[in-house]
Amino acid sequence: MWKSTWALVLWMIPHTAAAQTASMTLTEALNAAAAHSPVIGAAARQREAAEARTKEAASGLYPQLSLTAGYTRHQEPNVIVPIHQVGVFPPLDDQIYETSIRLRVPIFSGGRTRANKRAAEAGVLESSVWEDQVRIDLIEGVAQIFILAREQRDRADLITARIHLLQRRRDELSLLLNEGRVSPADIAQVTAAAEAARADSIEVEGKRSELAIRLGQLIGSGERVYPVDENPAPASDPESARVFLEFQADAGVPVGPRAAKARAQVARAKALHALARRSYWPDISGFAARAYRAGGDLEPVGEWAAGINLRLPLFEGGRHLASTKAATASLRSAEYALQAAAAAEAADRQIALEQQESARARRRYIAAAVRSKRSSVVATRELYRAGRVSLSDLLVQEMDLLQLQIQERGAAYAEMTAILRYHAVAGRLTAQSVSEIVRRKI
Repeated sequence: MWKSTWALVLWMIPHTAAAQTASMTLTEALNAAAAHSPVIGAAARQREAAEARTKEAASGLYPQLSLTAGYTRHQEPNVIVPIHQVGVFPPLDDQIYETSIRLRVPIFSGGRTRANKRAAEAGVLESSVWEDQVRIDLIEGVAQIFILAREQRDRADLITARIHLLQRRRDELSLLLNEGRVSPADIAQVTAAAEAARADSIEVEGKRSELAIRLGQLIGSGERVYPVDENPAPASDPESARVFLEFQADAGVPVGPRAAKARAQVARAKALHALARRSYWPDISGFAARAYRAGGDLEPVGEWAAGINLRLPLFEGGRHLASTKAATASLRSAEYALQAAAAAEAADRQIALEQQESARARRRYIAAAVRSKRSSVVATRELYRAGRVSLSDLLVQEMDLLQLQIQERGAAYAEMTAILRYHAVAGRLTAQSVSEIVRRKI
């Protein structure tokens, strides 16, 4: 029975990957996400809409040409065309057909048109920054999945090695049990350790499956997509990550997507504030028109007209004052939001740097602990063979070593995640840079 159990445990880990039909490298996943992710498509369409609104706002600077037509049925006969000569009445009809072509030329709008255009341009900038933010968030999300996948694979390798060791020990104890040199309790202890390792392997596989589902969702696929490793980047010295981060930090105070978006919102609020203040100004425009009118006989009579229109707002129930106050409040809100975004980005960058430092230090100390614990385990095995320590003491020592090894790998990937987060917050995360981060040897 125990042989079939061991065969199942050892078969599960290497053959689960073989059953995975959909898999991608980091480069392939990033390309697929850029091409098929719904969030990228939504952000791009939002930017296109903002660009179209800019053209709509700019149209107020250009002449406008329109064509109108109409039909009116009167109860009593009415004049077809206006009276142009005293004592001479135009023909009458109860059916009148009208058509006209009209040209309107803006002359003066108090700067409202240009302010509206500036607000639309700021909206384009905001949408572009938001598109960059969405793209960076997507790249970071995909990269985090690959980092977590590497961590789970490392953990699976450690657990697999543990299972092989327990299998060999179980085989040895079975031979000794037949000779009466060990008790059934020793077999039970090894079996219990094996079952615990099997449970850990199932947990690891479950997490890998979750990552595959999440990766498929991020790249716009309806299937599980399992991340696979590319060739690792060239080996680098342990200080390379720190030097790289410090170089980026010293290059100047970076403006991340959140602060850039807040700046665009301030620019838009300023333009809308100027637009509200200019609502008190008059509006002047020129026009020229050619109109045709006809009665029931459909014989049109045409005439032209030209002139200038002046519109000066005098009293509109306090609407102008209320809109100005609202625009002023919105501007102040946008300025405070910019300060908050800049402060949040600075804090997030500092936190990422400190997390990287902490993870690097933790990894160094845990690595030293692993070396010491490995020496202790080797010594304990010798004592066990000499009959000076119990099997349970040896199993505890080996389990402690396994946990330290898992913690060491976890600290290494925590350092990698902190580097990734720093560049995401700073707005410097690209497909190329993320590949360099994720593929680093650790």
